[in-house]
Amino acid sequence: MSGYFPGPDTEDVQQLLDELEDDPRTQLDKTIDRIGMGSYQWTLLCLCGFGWMADNMWLQAVAIILPRVQQHYSVPDGYIGILSSAMFAGMMLGAVGWGTCSDLLGRSTAFNATLFFTALFGTLASFSYSYTSLCFVLFLLGSAVGGSMPTDGTLLIEHMPQSKLYLVTALSLFFSVGSVLAAIFALVLVPQNSCDSGAPTPCDPALNNGWKHLLAALGVLTLAMFVARILFFRLHESPRFLVHAGRPAEALEALQLIARFNGTPTLAGELKLADVDDTAVVAPAVEEHAGVEYEPIGGGKEVLPHWADRWTKRIRMVLVPEWRRTSLLVWGAWCSMALAYTMFNVFLPKLLESEASTAISDSLWDVLVFTLGGCPGALLGARLILTPLGRRWSLAGSTLFTAGFCILFVFAQKAESALAVRVSAVGVGLASTTMWAVLYGWTPEIFATKVRGTACGIASALSRIGGMIAPMLGGALLVFSRAAPVYTSMVAFVLAAACVLMLSEDEGEGGRSRGGRGARIIVH
Repeated sequence: MSGYFPGPDTEDVQQLLDELEDDPRTQLDKTIDRIGMGSYQWTLLCLCGFGWMADNMWLQAVAIILPRVQQHYSVPDGYIGILSSAMFAGMMLGAVGWGTCSDLLGRSTAFNATLFFTALFGTLASFSYSYTSLCFVLFLLGSAVGGSMPTDGTLLIEHMPQSKLYLVTALSLFFSVGSVLAAIFALVLVPQNSCDSGAPTPCDPALNNGWKHLLAALGVLTLAMFVARILFFRLHESPRFLVHAGRPAEALEALQLIARFNGTPTLAGELKLADVDDTAVVAPAVEEHAGVEYEPIGGGKEVLPHWADRWTKRIRMVLVPEWRRTSLLVWGAWCSMALAYTMFNVFLPKLLESEASTAISDSLWDVLVFTLGGCPGALLGARLILTPLGRRWSLAGSTLFTAGFCILFVFAQKAESALAVRVSAVGVGLASTTMWAVLYGWTPEIFATKVRGTACGIASALSRIGGMIAPMLGGALLVFSRAAPVYTSMVAFVLAAACVLMLSEDEGEGGRSRGGRGARIIVH
């Protein structure tokens, strides 16, 4: 019968064999690709989005309540910034702590705990009785919500097939929606329960509880997100984490359950232990899942508790020669972008003060317009990385565009054009949201599974440090010129773009996977 059918062309067969031989994916990668993008992955995408939504929702809420808190507790101008600094300090601690926790204890533990503690401390903040107690509770709140983005992004990317990794960028849509939700809740709850903007300080606390109502409402909303995670969805531990932890049997079971959830029980029955047996990956996992031997801190003597010694090992793993350059460039980009963006946001209200009405509701409407203007950036970022620009140029380009809009913003302000100021501000919001979308999606993809949570956690922590420095630096620069903070933001954005351009498109583990067959799959 073979004489009746033409056989495959010899060159085609050789090309296929070459592709299979050069396929950089591990056996586990191939298994996850076989399972594909099903109901489990789509549901997980939405639930991970809750953590990103909570992050920006609470940040925006703290910015909104600042004037009200200042009136409520008669806080001088020189001390009101401590409120946001406390939040950023907590977020810095939470990013590193929860990121490392996800590498040591598993992704699912951090995934649920961060949102629960965010709801708890957010609600407690509404019961604060002094400025000091509010700052302390917001520090605790930051330590919880600060872990959401690195842990949720890590968890999602480890469940996604190679051809759908770009969808991680879409998490930034939830991030943008979070700020919109905070603005909407504030419009409903704050104006009619607050002292007038021009009222003397202190105002009657009994007439100024709108900010407390806002914190309580957002606390309940965050609690609802947590309940949705645990009641309506059974999360399985990351198969990649389980393999790297030397637990391939549990990884196989998780993959089988995911396949059944996706409605492919036949595939679940076909999966075998060999489908997760990445010997080259599992073997080095003996020493704390690292594959790197370290002497105890102190030259052989145990001077740190066991948990602290394990934590420091995780940090040093990210700085071994294999990852040092990549880690430093990624961290430099995160810190520079956060400093630049936060400084612009701190400067923006002061610049618009003469343009906007003194009515609280009018200023909150302005906030809502700005937050809505940034929402398309998440979708734009997800689309750009599929174009020939790729991840590297999409990130560098959007960062440079943000810097360009900063310059236009200054020129518009000097021209005293209210419309141009608002349009350029929305331009900064759109370009920066695109920038964050690509950065958030690309960062966990760069790092290997064994260091991903720690590396992403440190990156997020450094962004919080940038957020803490920005208000103080911006305030000092205002002494010289009202435009100085914006120019400084522009320079920081350019430095961040330079860090990005020193990376390569195929940087890290995820990039090497895309360099094989995965690259051809993604771009189609």
